[in-house]
Amino acid sequence: MNKVKLGWLNGTFISYNDVKLIFDPISNKGLTQNVKVFISHAHSDHTYGFSLNKNEKYTTPETREIYEKIKGKKVYNVKEVPIGGRVKIDDVEIKFLNAGHILGSAQFKVSTPEKTILYTGDINCVDTLITKAAEPEECDELIIEATYGSPFYVFPERNKVYSEMVKWAIKKIDEGKIPVFKAYAIGKSQEIVKLFNIYTNIPVVCDFKVAKVNKAYLKSNVMLAYREDFENNIKKETLVYVSPNPIINEEKFVKAIVTGWALNLTEDAFPLSNHADFNQLINYIKEVKAKKVYVFTGQNEIKSYLERKLKVKTGFLSDLTQKTLT
Repeated sequence: MNKVKLGWLNGTFISYNDVKLIFDPISNKGLTQNVKVFISHAHSDHTYGFSLNKNEKYTTPETREIYEKIKGKKVYNVKEVPIGGRVKIDDVEIKFLNAGHILGSAQFKVSTPEKTILYTGDINCVDTLITKAAEPEECDELIIEATYGSPFYVFPERNKVYSEMVKWAIKKIDEGKIPVFKAYAIGKSQEIVKLFNIYTNIPVVCDFKVAKVNKAYLKSNVMLAYREDFENNIKKETLVYVSPNPIINEEKFVKAIVTGWALNLTEDAFPLSNHADFNQLINYIKEVKAKKVYVFTGQNEIKSYLERKLKVKTGFLSDLTQKTLT
């Protein structure tokens, strides 16, 4: 009899006998107090689990730190597990693996007597200035994000994008403008700060939300030099401004968007992403050698590619109901 249950219950749900686990839940619907909650990283679409006060929660120290800095409050009933650490619950072991997405981001390898299941969360499979590439580990079944799961999404070499961003900023400064990078507050913004710290002497000014996250990175020994007093620093001739939502009305500001979706854009935009592109996803899937792959948050194209080209059984997580779990 198959004792492992796997599916979608407002989050990725895995159970073995009486051990019930949910990864990155987006709602408390159907969750009982005995379900253990695992939070992969600090982006807001993955952190609902922190609000489940009655459930025991597991995450990395860095993810907790970033979340608390952003929210300005403590979270409780949380067990911190470092990357490489393991949690043992009866016959089930959960290993935390580096996901390469942002500081503290984790994949979870669930080992049961019946099979091993690897849930990636969001992954990035190349080194950046502030993160190391995701760690693949062999498993029986893989649950993988596919945000950029279309052959169209193949990103340029990262150092090339870095170079283009610096050249663009210097060019705009030479024109008497203030370059503004619009980027996610967690992960992307810190990478931009580090880029200009390493390759230029240009001061970097961050908005208040980015500055909060920067403090969490500094606590984890990711060195970032930045200023956060925008109103006072904006009078200076030379600077770079980083914000997830820059409100700029004066003509001296010029904005560029930093996102993997830049491949679709014609305006000033740079395809710098903290997600794996299509080729990275395919290579990662080859490395883990899973017999079955489930894809989420992505394109249907990768499913057909895996079945046609790699001959890997591929599908989507089936919806579970509370009734199926009892």
